[in-house]
Amino acid sequence: MTSLMNKGKRIGEVRLDGPTIYEIAFSFYFVIAFFQTSTYIDYFPSNFLHELSFIPLAMVLCKIFLLDRLNKRTLLFNLLVLALLGITWRTSGEYILLPMGIFILGARNVDFRRIIYLYLVLGTILLSFIFFTSLVGLTKDLIFHRGNGLIRRSFGIIYPTDFAAHVLYLVIAYCYLYFKRIGWQSYVVFIMIAYALSKFCNARLSSYSLILLIPVMIIGQYAQKKNNLCRKLASFYWMVPSVLAYVILLITYLYKPGNNFLEHVNSLLSGRLYYGHTGLMQHSLTLFGQRMHENGLGYGAKFATVNDANYFYVDSSFVRTLILYGAIVLLLVVITMTVISWRSIANHDFALASVMVIVTISAVVEQRLFDFGYDPFLLAIFANCYLQRREIKLEEQH
Repeated sequence: MTSLMNKGKRIGEVRLDGPTIYEIAFSFYFVIAFFQTSTYIDYFPSNFLHELSFIPLAMVLCKIFLLDRLNKRTLLFNLLVLALLGITWRTSGEYILLPMGIFILGARNVDFRRIIYLYLVLGTILLSFIFFTSLVGLTKDLIFHRGNGLIRRSFGIIYPTDFAAHVLYLVIAYCYLYFKRIGWQSYVVFIMIAYALSKFCNARLSSYSLILLIPVMIIGQYAQKKNNLCRKLASFYWMVPSVLAYVILLITYLYKPGNNFLEHVNSLLSGRLYYGHTGLMQHSLTLFGQRMHENGLGYGAKFATVNDANYFYVDSSFVRTLILYGAIVLLLVVITMTVISWRSIANHDFALASVMVIVTISAVVEQRLFDFGYDPFLLAIFANCYLQRREIKLEEQH
């Protein structure tokens, strides 16, 4: 009884300061965003989850403007970014960038490791719940057939590759949190997961990303242990976002049917160069974005096949960003990812730089870079990572 009273007293003493409000809002919004990627959306009234998401967004905005002690320069910066997010929302008709931007701005003074811990715990619980309830029939386990006889299962998520992406990003979060402790046992599990995703979901690109994660993490781990060769290799990780963004945009723009090399790359990327090139040719370059009509394979769509003439979807996050949100947002996103990686390396802590390599590779071929239900790693630009905590301690010593 005394123990329960003490626990109740500790709960009552929790201060609703800025970081606490942010963590509550993050958890709230993440659960909503996660369910929006599942077939459980059929259980909710139309637009209910979307409207419910305004509550955590309002909480973060209150933290930013009422609880964060912003100087005039930071306040002006926040207002300009919010204005840019609002403009691109209206010009593109796509809402997904706005909440991600709000949570990025609101992450100031919040421990990034706690954000990723919340993400990993909640994501694992939610994905396990959706997975097992789909197996017993409480929600739909959508099954897709390909012309070559392949069966792809989504296990309660709206599409098989979306299920695989959830798994991939949860593994990335695990690698970030336990960077110094993961060993060969974990890597064997990652290989098994990659095989399962390939076999049951035919999610080849997520499977390849999981396999590629292993050498990237090993190099990062040995760099952390001051191995000279690995430290030299890992010191280039900060260049990966800008280099890969440039490469995918260049080869997408230059793609031409009949070019043997580009046709081979297009085949490896499941037709992404073709559809990305079509998108670039049909839409002019803008600063603030534009609307793009797409007909994909997602849940609720008219299920076209990839060979259907009506199918059109741009998967690459970098190509999508350029078309939908404009050149300014693309530049800011690449700079953000580069700065996150650079700070990690500059602080001689290679965990975040290592996982950002895989996040970038995923962004080259998938559209989930700004999707709150998948990717929380852009929040690191303003959150309190190891570098910021070190700076705070140095300031306190002086």
